Amino acid sequence: MRTFVLGILIVVCLALIAIPAFIAAPQPALAPYREISPFRAPFRFDSPQIWLRWSPFGMHVAGWQGIVSTAASWVYLYLTSVLMLALVPRRVRLVTQTLKSAGWRARFRQFAIGLLAALVSVLMVVLARFTFVWFVLVIVLTGGIFVLSFLGMVGVTLMLGGGLWRWARLTPSLWGELALGSLVLFALGRVPIAGWILVGIAVVWGLGAVLATHLGSGEEWSFRDVQTGI
Repeated sequence: MRTFVLGILIVVCLALIAIPAFIAAPQPALAPYREISPFRAPFRFDSPQIWLRWSPFGMHVAGWQGIVSTAASWVYLYLTSVLMLALVPRRVRLVTQTLKSAGWRARFRQFAIGLLAALVSVLMVVLARFTFVWFVLVIVLTGGIFVLSFLGMVGVTLMLGGGLWRWARLTPSLWGELALGSLVLFALGRVPIAGWILVGIAVVWGLGAVLATHLGSGEEWSFRDVQTGI
């Protein structure tokens, strides 16, 4: 019975992924370059059309080509998650365990840490514009935050997929849990407007868990080694 319910959940996720291609995608699949180019048309974040036509994982493209591009986006998300897991397995495991074992207070603390880190990062990017090498600093800052946020998102994905996998009483499978968790998160991200909020919460929460575990190392944040060396 639980396996059947899990199958229904997967079907619902696939429907959430496919529906925007027919309903919430006013743009044709093959739009002229001059109409969608960010160099010819200003990219305004205050425009509601931006949040309707775009999702955290790509643009809502109309028709069957939209479904193909969406499937490719999910495959890319899954493969990059596998790559992150292969490169830093211990850090991913520790972040995932921290997310699973944390109580409500600890989870709220992790979310607060991630939100504060995101706000500080935005402030540092803004301040970097007043420096001489601001472009290099912006690339380094945004790149670092992106990697840490993605590490946290992989942890959230494994926590979500692993919870559903164990609830269905399936044979443990790391890659299956990762695929299921990424599918659910990807489907939530495809919901117009609400997807930005849901994925944003997951990313901020994961970033907070990464920072709370000292970038996934499990060590405490301390300047003791620096003070001893000086």
